[in-house]
Amino acid sequence: MKCFPLFIFLVFISTTAQNDLTGTVSNNKMELIAYSNVVLFKMPDSVFYKASYTDVEGQFKIPDCSNGNYTLQISSVGYVPLSRKLSLNQTTDLGTIILNENTEELDAILIRASKPTIDKRADRLVFNVENTVLSIGNTQNLLKKTPGVFEMEGTYMVQNSPAVIYINNKRVYLTSDELSALLRGYSADNIKSVEVITNPPASYDAEGVAVININTSKGISLGYKGNVSGQWTQGTFAKYQLGSSHFYKNNWLHVYSSYNYNPRRDLKLDDARIGFFNPDGSRSERWFTKLEKVDRSAAHNFNTIVDMTVNERNSLSFSGNFSTNQNNDVTYQNETLVLQEGATMFTGFNANSQFENNRTNGFANAQWQHVLNEEGASLTLQGNYIFTDSDQLQNLSTRFFDADQTTTGTNSFLTDTFQEIDIYTAKLDFITTIGSYDFSSGLKFSNVSSTSSQNFFDTNSGSTLNPSLSDLFLYEENIFAAYAQIDRSWEKWSLAAGLRLEQTDVEGDSQSLGQVNTQEYLELFPNLALTHQLNENNSYTLSYKRTIDRPRYTDLNPFKTFLNDFNFNTGNPNLQPSFNNKFTLSWNHQNTWFIDTYFLYTKDLLSDVPFQNNTNNTLNIQSINLNYELQYSIDLATYQYINKSWYTGVSASLFYMENETKAIQSGNVDVVSSTTGFYLNSFNRFNMSEDRTLSMDVDVSYLSSILFGTYEWGGSFVTNVSFNKSIWKRRAQLTLAFNDIFSTQNQRMYTRYLNQDNNYLALPETRTVTLGFTYNFGNFRLENNEITTPEEEERISKKERGL
Repeated sequence: MKCFPLFIFLVFISTTAQNDLTGTVSNNKMELIAYSNVVLFKMPDSVFYKASYTDVEGQFKIPDCSNGNYTLQISSVGYVPLSRKLSLNQTTDLGTIILNENTEELDAILIRASKPTIDKRADRLVFNVENTVLSIGNTQNLLKKTPGVFEMEGTYMVQNSPAVIYINNKRVYLTSDELSALLRGYSADNIKSVEVITNPPASYDAEGVAVININTSKGISLGYKGNVSGQWTQGTFAKYQLGSSHFYKNNWLHVYSSYNYNPRRDLKLDDARIGFFNPDGSRSERWFTKLEKVDRSAAHNFNTIVDMTVNERNSLSFSGNFSTNQNNDVTYQNETLVLQEGATMFTGFNANSQFENNRTNGFANAQWQHVLNEEGASLTLQGNYIFTDSDQLQNLSTRFFDADQTTTGTNSFLTDTFQEIDIYTAKLDFITTIGSYDFSSGLKFSNVSSTSSQNFFDTNSGSTLNPSLSDLFLYEENIFAAYAQIDRSWEKWSLAAGLRLEQTDVEGDSQSLGQVNTQEYLELFPNLALTHQLNENNSYTLSYKRTIDRPRYTDLNPFKTFLNDFNFNTGNPNLQPSFNNKFTLSWNHQNTWFIDTYFLYTKDLLSDVPFQNNTNNTLNIQSINLNYELQYSIDLATYQYINKSWYTGVSASLFYMENETKAIQSGNVDVVSSTTGFYLNSFNRFNMSEDRTLSMDVDVSYLSSILFGTYEWGGSFVTNVSFNKSIWKRRAQLTLAFNDIFSTQNQRMYTRYLNQDNNYLALPETRTVTLGFTYNFGNFRLENNEITTPEEEERISKKERGL
């Protein structure tokens, strides 16, 4: 009996022993194979256990393996994968393992990896691009090739509405310029899929009619790989981008980081016209303005994602981004010619403006996920901090002249503007299965604190502070949210239903106006999607979603930003949130052909609207609430391979838009604007070589007309052609792109009603040539492969639909 405790101890040690598994991998020519995947699966259920990879000498080591039965899988690009059953009860050296070359299999892998796939669900379209030919380049270009997405001057549109951008289900709080800089510097090689969510579930913020969620890769391939890249773009001026991305993964850690430097010089031309009126409705004068804007910047961007597996039930994730654009210099040269009614000679003025900008922004995210049970129930806690610091100094000087070009007067002023925004969010999510239902719920809190100041100095004679045009604006916003979502599939039906509750408390304090705007409102945001599988090839979905759009902090700021003495932008501290109701009926045929018909109604739509004052001849573009906007649309899309070398995606939309605006400068009457528009896009990728190392993209789109507040914009036709060539055994890629070949992307925007008649044509550098080069190093041949369920096993299980 005295030996019994020792016996129990020895049994315990033997059953919990940790063993090392080692070996060497070579080919049948006895050449060592570096960077092979070595994966261990726990038997009898083939559950992923541990993984490693071979070093430069073909050797691998998987440490601390428990006693038991396993399946060992070894794979490398260009070789036949090897599987071997093992029983471990001690440290084991497998010696040299031979992999056989298989050129045909290599070709098959490359062909399979080159095909992006579409997964159409009740609430979203999932564009899977991991390890495809589309994962070359940056994420901005990838997003422009995503089905259902089109980009318009930095804003990404989905079903004719601006979309909210998420990365890994975390909202990105950035301006359009900052978002473009982030996406340009984010390698597409790290993207698993892009989700175009037209009916977001309750777990997403209630803000935004549509969501674009960019999912990064979380594969199991181990080791280090990286790249360096450079890009040169020639428009009117040259622009450059230099960057480097790095990936590392072992058994418990996955790290991605990237850095980009983007020195640019951008040109934008504007051609604007305003027709002013007398009180009796007759024409008083016409203004013709030509503007040249040159923007010099040199932005730095750093991005990182760190995923850590603590144990089988706990994982941590950290991500962050830091961007800085210091000494950003912007110059405006503005000439306005004025033609009095009945006159034959022009008077006018020249306004030259110089901006000096400094801007720093970034975000940090931390997330903890805990798996509660074997059924997959989980608890996730995450926190975010987002910050923006910016300051801007503007010097504007104006010379007025008569018909003989003789100077009749001058004016000058200086504005010094500063803004600091801090955003904090905390979120708790719970996911479980209750009987036949998938259930999720959560809580979220977000706080926005913004401080903005502007000092306006008249500098025409000395330097005098103008209190009426100076201001300190303080903004505070708190949002408390709770949500619940259920999903269920049975026989030929599936249901997704959710409800989100948000309490919003807002306070905006403008010291110059002596006005405090306080808003407190509690709103419910339901979502519903019901799908019926009519037969093997066809399914139908009926969905409804209510969302909100809140005023941006800068739009609430009452500052005036001047283009010249008579043309300026103004914020509005009295803005109210707008509410959207969207009804959709969808048809899916073989996951290849898709039709969506929908009706969208927005009450109090937020928009920037131009108002010309015909008494003092000024144009003020102001943020206001429209009375309403509605849209009827039918969208058709197909994404498929015509043959093994031609992938095409075609989408078309026929829509009617209408809105109603209170005409502030026209007696406060209600004015209705409407248009019937048509949008067509065709993206085609052609593989031009047998080994698929050369491809060509042709992207063509046309938009007949669309409404932006009271502006009608349209007649845009865009043609882009690009080439991609892999060289040096796919270690490097060359890209050559021709954008907006016919320079027909930009069209005039018109506002014409009652005594309002103004329009402009913005001409940024859209016709460009871009040459890019990417060099891969490290374990770059290993793809971000994930363990997937065999097709046969998937067909046995119940097919999930909906969310």
